[in-house]
Amino acid sequence: MKHTLVSVAAVAALCAGAAHAEPRSGVPDLDHIFVIVLENHNAYTSFGAQGILDSSNAPHIQALANTYNVATNYNGVWHPSLPNYVAMITGDWTGTDVLATGHSYPAGSAVGISDDDSPSVSTDYPGTAYAHRWRIKLPSLTGQLVNAGKDWRAYLQNIPISGTTLGNWPGDGDTGKLYAVKHNPFPYVAEVQDNPAEFAKQVPFDQLFSDLATRHVPAFSYIVPDQCRDMHGLGNTFAPCGGVYNTDANDIRRGDDETYWLVSAIMGSPTWKHGRNAIFVVFDEGNGPLTCPTYNPDKKVDTAAGSLLPGADCYAPANFNDKLVFIAITNYGVKGVRDGRFYSHYSLLKTIEAAFDLPYIGHAADSSTLTMGPLLTPADD
Repeated sequence: MKHTLVSVAAVAALCAGAAHAEPRSGVPDLDHIFVIVLENHNAYTSFGAQGILDSSNAPHIQALANTYNVATNYNGVWHPSLPNYVAMITGDWTGTDVLATGHSYPAGSAVGISDDDSPSVSTDYPGTAYAHRWRIKLPSLTGQLVNAGKDWRAYLQNIPISGTTLGNWPGDGDTGKLYAVKHNPFPYVAEVQDNPAEFAKQVPFDQLFSDLATRHVPAFSYIVPDQCRDMHGLGNTFAPCGGVYNTDANDIRRGDDETYWLVSAIMGSPTWKHGRNAIFVVFDEGNGPLTCPTYNPDKKVDTAAGSLLPGADCYAPANFNDKLVFIAITNYGVKGVRDGRFYSHYSLLKTIEAAFDLPYIGHAADSSTLTMGPLLTPADD
């Protein structure tokens, strides 16, 4: 097995030449990108919690990391889950709080998202009630793809039906929430909320395997397991992963098996064998500290001038320390790359945009945000 290390000198040279390089340098055009998102674990045991690459409970993910390409300094951008998912498709973690319940700022304020509340268009499972708070009025990857004539789809395990507005399913107190909208960024985005055809692109897992077999997979596939299989877990006694099975070790094992199953299905499909394709395995967040722990829009602390949005320090690479697993698998390129440059969810967005020849949006457009080109290098380069 060949492992290519990106040296400190090479990193310095890359950074020094960034201003003069082509902005999409190192990222080839791709036909299909599959993003598989898992939950709540750092790459290695840290901050008092079990990691993935040093856990005996994740042999499949470790095998993928040992075979394919890994970003060894890839970071989440905020806490909890929702802002990280939002950052992957908008390049930011801000939104309009249509409720402002529990806050001193007025309804309709644009602030940093620091909770897992539902989109403004969500509805409740009978017998439940959740805060339907967020509407994100930012450009997103979905709009970019549509404008470029490319398709996208979110494959969501245990979503009850395509295009549902239900925030959680099932949502009652006995079975927990297998599908949770906080792990699905698309219904939060205004340009998806306002377009029924785009909203319908949130589909059940079953359709993924049908689309793979018939080669009807869109250019961009966003794949999210349910909370019993994404390593999040559900503490409810009556949930499939609850009760005596509600342990972190079991959560990791289930997520590891699910990842193997998904990657194997994609790589064994007719779709994978045609064109130039990539699978990205990524986690939303770990247990690392916030980039700017004092940010508080209620008290107007660490806010950007003239707004309630997060201050510049919330986006400064030096303040990131929530290192996650990021594995890039291609059907064409070099293997065994270990890239130590600084990356985050903004880098993931920028890399996807570069691969599809799209403009950079949000903090993907920052000069400090690098594409993950070294992980996608063709074997003959």
